[in-house]
Amino acid sequence: MNDIKNQTIEKPEEPEIATPEKKEKYRMRLSDKIIAAVLAVFFICIFYIVLDANKYRATVRIAPGEGIVGINPSTASLDFGDLSRGASAVRRVALKNGTNLSMYVAILKIGSISDLVDISKNNFKLKPRSEEKIEFTVFVPASAEIDKTYSGRVYLFKIPIF
Repeated sequence: MNDIKNQTIEKPEEPEIATPEKKEKYRMRLSDKIIAAVLAVFFICIFYIVLDANKYRATVRIAPGEGIVGINPSTASLDFGDLSRGASAVRRVALKNGTNLSMYVAILKIGSISDLVDISKNNFKLKPRSEEKIEFTVFVPASAEIDKTYSGRVYLFKIPIF
């Protein structure tokens, strides 16, 4: 029995408790600040160009019969009115650059009318203090569906050139 008293009982080791490490605050280097500033200016310019774009609704209704042309006198949109198969109509937009900078002009057309619309001038440079007239022509093919209204949108982007 003496042997039992002289023996020491070892306690199991307690697991180490993890303590959260203190994270250092990230400090932006000069190069990071420059990149962030350039990206911010780039995104502001993109938003300005997109928001400043001229937006036009474009529509044409295919009328039954031949030689029918009914033009809407409104100048608020590119409404080509009622046209029969084989007919065409033209709408004009006057584009004015009242700034001292040249502008790059790009026109984008979307929707079901986009295949029917032809643009007289696209992707061009507009000089300072000048004006340009752009013609939008719709030609209705013989395969167009009667009593259908083709519609879409036309976006006219003006991007300053420095």
